[in-house]
Amino acid sequence: MADFESIAVGGGSELRRALRVRHLVMLAVGGTIASGFLLFSASAIGIAGPAVIISYVIAGVITIAVMACLAELCVMKPVSGSFATYARDTMGPLAGFLTGWNYWLAWVMGAATESVAAGTYFHSFYSFAPIWVVAAIIIAIEMAINLVGVLFMGEYEFILSTIKILALAAFIVIGVCAILGIGFAHHGVTQLTANGGFFPKGGGAVLTALLTVFFAYAGIELVGVTAEESVNPARDVPRALFYTVAIVVALFVLGIFILLAISPWASAGTSSSPFVDAIKSLNIPVIASVFNWIIISASVSSVDGALYTASRMLFTQAREGNFPLRLARTHPRRKVPTAAIAITASCMFIGALLAYFYPSSAYVFVASLSTFGFLFAWLMIAMSQPLYRLKMGAAWVRSLRWKTPLYPLTPVIAVITVLGALVGQFFTGGSGTKIGPVTIPGGGVAIVVGVIWTVVWAVYYLAFARRAFSHGAQWRSREDEVAAGTVTAAEPLPGDPLSETPG
Repeated sequence: MADFESIAVGGGSELRRALRVRHLVMLAVGGTIASGFLLFSASAIGIAGPAVIISYVIAGVITIAVMACLAELCVMKPVSGSFATYARDTMGPLAGFLTGWNYWLAWVMGAATESVAAGTYFHSFYSFAPIWVVAAIIIAIEMAINLVGVLFMGEYEFILSTIKILALAAFIVIGVCAILGIGFAHHGVTQLTANGGFFPKGGGAVLTALLTVFFAYAGIELVGVTAEESVNPARDVPRALFYTVAIVVALFVLGIFILLAISPWASAGTSSSPFVDAIKSLNIPVIASVFNWIIISASVSSVDGALYTASRMLFTQAREGNFPLRLARTHPRRKVPTAAIAITASCMFIGALLAYFYPSSAYVFVASLSTFGFLFAWLMIAMSQPLYRLKMGAAWVRSLRWKTPLYPLTPVIAVITVLGALVGQFFTGGSGTKIGPVTIPGGGVAIVVGVIWTVVWAVYYLAFARRAFSHGAQWRSREDEVAAGTVTAAEPLPGDPLSETPG
């Protein structure tokens, strides 16, 4: 077989522009609304009590600030794997590589935990089904869906995400009826202060819980990865970002308010969804059972969005010269990165096996890497936006079609708060995590493990990748030309091995 880098590769390395605003929004919603909110919100409630509502509002404001920075960047330069590209343009190729690779890791590990969560819920209905087998089946199904084509995957995710949105909206409506006494016994909002007041753990607990709440919002930024498969990225990507932020923040804040208004906060546990428990407390078991299945579908939807996002990030990293060119291959007809999808799905399954069979140790490791990856990406987004302005100059800033509001306050707030979330992991309380003779305080293991991972891959890039792979230079040059409008994305690169005719 001829060397891959000397022949054409099927359809090349171009992706298909098929996703519209509704697909972009639902992909991000699907990746965001998952077990982090529907199941593990109980952990945040346990930290702060009813005051956790304030934590969700603050985290929502931080999310809006970071996404406002990303929106300006996406309008200015709509490219696939945007976080990595923006970090590369402003902070150098190593920063770009580490941003993309940490974000790939975040989604892979996040999907691993989501598949285990879905398997655990399914096992509670059908005890004969091993959790790890269910997780494997879910990942295999999502891999098949992603391999069919991006439009099929987008429609599939649109349906699943719509179900999640409607379910949370229904929960809010039912909760409002219970609060007002319409069709239910009158609940009012006395539960918000009935058990130790609104601040039963003190005002400082709001900030402590913020670190847990923050990660429920992770996933909104994946819209920025869709640019190359969006029909009109300059218009649709920023629009989708704001639609997604509005939907998620509204559902999260209203959902947690209703939950705490109709259900005692002290009874929220992590062994079941607090939303299901709240519905059960209203004596509507049928809806509670339906909601259980919706939570399973929410995790499945998150796995789908994670596989899409992570595979595109791996594809982009390979095309830019950080991994072998083979991983940048797309199917000649479907225009999907088949190798990147298969490898990413395999890594998700390995993560799921580790999380299931070694829950006391590997699960913490898997979740920690996911946590760090998302925080790292958000920090790079918030830093890249002002650095781009400084790099390009005042005349360029005046020509921007969309500008981040309240600049420079918005990126400053975003950078400070994300850094605070990183450092704050060491001050979340608890007994910490013991690694050998060292005890890492609070949830700092997420940062320690993430830093070690980052250092290892920085060594890989500096010692090997930047010397071993030269094919990325042409792609980086073409990205700049497309952004400048001198060529179109469909034009082939002269001499590029992915664009040649097989001989």
